[in-house]
Amino acid sequence: MTAPLLDIRDLSISFTQGGKETLAVDRVSLSLEKGKTLALVGESGSGKSITALSIARLLPPSAHHPSGSINFAGADVLKMDDVALRSIRGARITMVFQEPMTSLNPLHPIEKQIGEILELHGMRSREARRARTIELLGEVGIPNPSQRLDAFPHQLSGGQRQRVMIAMALANKPDLLIADEPTTALDVTVQAQVLDSLRTALSETGAALLLITHDLGVIAGISDRVLVMYAGRAVETGTAEDVFYKPSMPYTLGLLGSLPRLDSDGNERLRQIPGSPPSMMGDRTGCPFAPRCPLATEICITTEPDLVVVPSVTSAVGGHRAACHFAVEVGRGDHGKVFSDGVVDDVVA
Repeated sequence: MTAPLLDIRDLSISFTQGGKETLAVDRVSLSLEKGKTLALVGESGSGKSITALSIARLLPPSAHHPSGSINFAGADVLKMDDVALRSIRGARITMVFQEPMTSLNPLHPIEKQIGEILELHGMRSREARRARTIELLGEVGIPNPSQRLDAFPHQLSGGQRQRVMIAMALANKPDLLIADEPTTALDVTVQAQVLDSLRTALSETGAALLLITHDLGVIAGISDRVLVMYAGRAVETGTAEDVFYKPSMPYTLGLLGSLPRLDSDGNERLRQIPGSPPSMMGDRTGCPFAPRCPLATEICITTEPDLVVVPSVTSAVGGHRAACHFAVEVGRGDHGKVFSDGVVDDVVA
């Protein structure tokens, strides 16, 4: 088997502020092959963006890695010096951030901002940079790209600004593209257009995509695999088919239940997960989702569940795992609806 492009093993990340330590990512493992898409899914504060930022070593000084490794193309990113990091950032590993207006410079036109990325990584000819910029803008669906070179960010729509960010990320034909909530501030129609731009660009470059989102609906047609995070932990992982058609963790069921369904009559209330995510400070015992889970029993409160192999929709052996003491039963549907319309079902495990 070919070694994965990105291989993270038992990664833990904590922050120290005011003498107190907060564990933001807790023993997360994942792998991603070139040309494939992996989605990190979960509520805000679940550790998705922290995991992604650590891949390019973009975390603030208050963060440290007590354990784990991040292997990119066979080298541990956590052990790289500054020279090695600069050689891969913006070239082999690139990022699309959530809000383009905070990433684009409002004082410079689009041509200069994309051209700067190209120049920093070796393209010295201004004519070549201009031609490549026009090519990139066309690839991500910007109409009349040659006429947009002199445009400033405020002269573009939200969807166009996000496409410019994608063009910048793809400028040097990276091996890995990290997209952190790239469609959050966009309406549904523009979301679809931006995702289509991502699909097209990835198919042409062969890059791998790590997509961070809280919306399972965004990943349905683009992701090969899904990793669901909660309270800094991986609580379910598998193919997109596994997670959508055979979810085996109550938290995943809750996320799916919050999505509007095309086959509903329009009169059903969306399901909701009660409560809030737990504090990331202090000692942890048991399943972090137990206080919000209608299936929780004494073992959930006292013992942390491991990621165990559960039935898979696909033929991949051991490719679907869930961290729940009742994962196999949940995957079989033995508990029926865990979360019902607007309220929690009264389910006994």
